[in-house]
Amino acid sequence: MNKKTSESKTIYTYGVMPKDINSGGSLYGPVLFDIADHNSGTTVLRHVRSRIATISCDSLQFIKPTFKGDFLTAVTIVSGVGKTSVETFTKFYREISMTGEKEIVATCFLTFKVKELEPGTIPGIIPETEEEKMIIDGYENRRQINKMRRMENKRIESFLNCKY
Repeated sequence: MNKKTSESKTIYTYGVMPKDINSGGSLYGPVLFDIADHNSGTTVLRHVRSRIATISCDSLQFIKPTFKGDFLTAVTIVSGVGKTSVETFTKFYREISMTGEKEIVATCFLTFKVKELEPGTIPGIIPETEEEKMIIDGYENRRQINKMRRMENKRIESFLNCKY
């Protein structure tokens, strides 16, 4: 069974407050990541209706800054489905509250492990826009890159210790 992107899409808008600003005067990066993880988790839960866990942040790309008083909107879709995992894509745009002007400020790919479904039973995803189709079509390439990244991370992990 496949599902349309709209069946699990999550949209969240947040007013950027003074507490969210870094010493450079723009949005503190971990605030953006926190929103991405929450939005993505909601999206995956809607798609699989099963227990999940975030397993990796595959990419978090900051494009332009976001400032105090801006509205930050996160739009998240399922962007790929494996046998036991689901990838999400979140695009962030800022809206200048006084003018209504909007611009893309960041993108993020996260991967989640699906805990209680049999491997290979996760529903597929059907894109509904050209943008979604382009993102979903790139899943296999991103999956191969992530596989190489995991292998390199395991190699590094084998040398790590708790000394400093």
